[in-house]
Amino acid sequence: MAQGAWPALALPLAVAAAAVVAFAGWGVPALAGASAMGLGGLLGIALGGVLGGWQANRRVRQSVEALLAGPLAPAALRPEAATATEVLGPGVPTSRPGLASPLLEPLADRLQHLLQRQQALATAQAGQLESLRQQAHTDALTGLPNRRHFMATLDAFLAGDAASADAGLLLVRVCDLQGMNQRIGHIAADHVLQALAQSLQAYPARIERCCAGRLNGADFALMLPVGGLAAETAQALVTALRGPIQRIDPRALVAAGGVELHSPMTANQALALADAALARAETSGGLAAVPDEPPPGAPGLPPQGGESSWQRRIARALVQGRVALGAYEVRAADGRQLHLDCPLRVQLVPDGPLEPAARWLSLATRSRLCAAADEKAVALALDAIALDGVARCVNVAAQSAGSAEFVAAVSRRLEAEPSLACRLWIDLPESLALDRPLLVRELSRRWRPLGVMLGLEHAGEGLARIPRLIDLGLDCVRIDSRFVNGIADADARDARRYLQGLVALVQSMGLQVTAEGVRTADDLELLWSMGFDAVTGPVLADEAVLT
Repeated sequence: MAQGAWPALALPLAVAAAAVVAFAGWGVPALAGASAMGLGGLLGIALGGVLGGWQANRRVRQSVEALLAGPLAPAALRPEAATATEVLGPGVPTSRPGLASPLLEPLADRLQHLLQRQQALATAQAGQLESLRQQAHTDALTGLPNRRHFMATLDAFLAGDAASADAGLLLVRVCDLQGMNQRIGHIAADHVLQALAQSLQAYPARIERCCAGRLNGADFALMLPVGGLAAETAQALVTALRGPIQRIDPRALVAAGGVELHSPMTANQALALADAALARAETSGGLAAVPDEPPPGAPGLPPQGGESSWQRRIARALVQGRVALGAYEVRAADGRQLHLDCPLRVQLVPDGPLEPAARWLSLATRSRLCAAADEKAVALALDAIALDGVARCVNVAAQSAGSAEFVAAVSRRLEAEPSLACRLWIDLPESLALDRPLLVRELSRRWRPLGVMLGLEHAGEGLARIPRLIDLGLDCVRIDSRFVNGIADADARDARRYLQGLVALVQSMGLQVTAEGVRTADDLELLWSMGFDAVTGPVLADEAVLT
């Protein structure tokens, strides 16, 4: 065959060979019987994929080299003309119709079949992992987060970057649930619980960072990520629920207690306050709420001015450069500092404190100021890297990622400073990969060739549902603190199985996996044993350092 025929053969073969690499990376032998196994087998399945992935990759490359050197290969396909690395290439290229040689048609057909099977097995693995997530973190009857997951979410909000932000917590109880079961039967009583859960779930569906959960048989909780709304929300919930529930059981009663959370505290402390309010509610007609005036000295924004006023303050702070980066260490298992996580702080009031994103991000999102804020964060990170050479990571909001102007501006800055860009990490939200995976691929195509490392942050809720995660061009996945804190507890068996499955899924694709917001030494030790590549959180340092 003529040398000029090589390009026509190389591209289809690269497609087929890359399909085998992707297929092998999922640990095919371990997954072959996945559909017949229960959720209990997921851990073994995923670990098989992790342990076999890289060895399988090497075997595939060796097989391709043997194929290229074999008697059926034309001279142009032999090692002196092309290496297996050149044939496989980076990523999975787009397929090309037709083959230049009929000798390769059976091979292409076989590899195409393997690709289809790999996709089916990947879908099955993702489905099993999602089932395990629901078993470990959701209430089977209502679909709400269970007590463990809700408390982890509340704890992360109160103890994390949002520690100085105001919040509200409601507890809602179906009074005398046992009597209701006797009066109307378990099925009808379950309908009451499901109706209550649907009413609560409407809030997280509309409000970012809001969370509802079922704490036990009769008790539900709702966390509001803003202050001053607990009493109003409790009143609205009880009023809205009274009619529909009493149509099922005329003697049914729902009580709600709400509290404002103005200062850093643990989830258990917050729950104790709300529980006291709920107890008062049960003896005072079904409603009780702690007044929303903050205690003396509590952090908070000045009350004057409405939403538009605070939007102007955010914009003015960005223009005037009243911003800074936090700095949280990200450490590997051997103790090395990999980089610093650097969330943006904004000084909303001149000479006031630098506020975390929990104080201003929702307003910035509604005002379409995320791109301006994130561009400042990238610039600050690159300037800091220029000063000390320490790698840094910044967060980019979904709104910013969807702005062509923002992407172009960041790309220009990275192109102008390649020696700094190679020390920059950029984290994107998991929700962006779930909703707009092609946009994540495009950002990877633009930024990774410039040296940037790309990560997915706050992951775990929808990771198994992201289409073609392996093709997004990521370097790292960061598992949200809700899924890692308390993982060493005696009652966390299902949560550990799900977390181990996440680690296996991510590492089988050749990506690093990091645990966010780790708080205890016991959890840290277990996370290392699970195979996490890195961790961040209070367990590494008591305080963040501003840069």
